[in-house]
Amino acid sequence: MNLNKNHNPLVSVIIPTFNSENFIRQAILSVLNQTYKNFEIIIVDDGSKDQTVSIINSFTQKDERIKIIQTGPSGRPSVPRNKGIEKATGEYIAFLDSDDLWTETKISRQLKVFETKPEIAFTYSMSITFGEVNIFSPNYELLPLPFRAVKNYDGLLNIGNTIPLSSVLIKGDVLKKEGGFDEDPELKIEDYDLWLRLGKNYKFHFLPRVQVFYRVHKNQFSADSETRKKWLNYLAEKRNIKLPVYNYFGNKNIIISVFRNLLHFEIYLIYRFAGWIEGKIVNNE
Repeated sequence: MNLNKNHNPLVSVIIPTFNSENFIRQAILSVLNQTYKNFEIIIVDDGSKDQTVSIINSFTQKDERIKIIQTGPSGRPSVPRNKGIEKATGEYIAFLDSDDLWTETKISRQLKVFETKPEIAFTYSMSITFGEVNIFSPNYELLPLPFRAVKNYDGLLNIGNTIPLSSVLIKGDVLKKEGGFDEDPELKIEDYDLWLRLGKNYKFHFLPRVQVFYRVHKNQFSADSETRKKWLNYLAEKRNIKLPVYNYFGNKNIIISVFRNLLHFEIYLIYRFAGWIEGKIVNNE
């Protein structure tokens, strides 16, 4: 990818962690393996009791781009993320959950978007589930389906949150001006809240490429549909806005579920292939 040779912006990658010993190594490696190399990794540990910190330290001793901040425990991901934002020095900021992974060209391709669309505040892409999930699982998902991806504030209000947090690359000055994530302990969908606040005042862009692998595992917190509806209602009341009703089709019917998952898988294959072809073209430029 031919980024502007006169502009090689620093990207701050913020990874919040809590008892992530089984996954944090892979997450860090997925950043270190990026084709774009001008980044810093800020890992904010929220009071882990396992070997998470020891694993992180094994990386900090070898690579000065990796920093660790120890806090908490706060019990809220918004707190360590905001600590990371506070310490970030990059022109751009990216988020990666400690159990998720990136494709190798994630940063470089998203920086290319900013070259062609300097007016946007952030860009995001698609994620696919992996781990303890398969095509017959209710949690199998490609997010967003490209024809359902929100592209403006009205889309966030009418369609909902189709923005995977680990896929976002955002201008650091914009994020800090907006104040980062709301640390209200009752606000459980603080990422959706942030996209709404940003979307009201700034443009953003959807990059139709699969760039994030979202891990599904047994230690992951998972809320039922009624709880998610309560979260949406709380956010709607807090911001005095109307949000779409949460609908979950995963367990409606086995036939519907399998059909849905097959659709997600087929679209995933199409866009992964498109990304592969695109990479071949760029590498030959």
